[in-house]
Amino acid sequence: MSASLLKQLQSKLCIASKYVAKNGIELYQQTLEKNKHYIDKEPTVEKCLELSNQLFYTRLARYRFGF
Repeated sequence: MSASLLKQLQSKLCIASKYVAKNGIELYQQTLEKNKHYIDKEPTVEKCLELSNQLFYTRLARYRFGF
């Protein structure tokens, strides 16, 4: 990497960092509101076991078929 490219990258990262520091909570709340329908209000043991099994079989299929 050339020095000028590195300097540009540092500048862009600094701008992004300031943006997140200023607007991070608002972005988090928007994302949480947008994905609210995926979140269960009261987690149960049954739901935990169901999700655990889904994850297990997803991983098993991934390794079996080489994805």
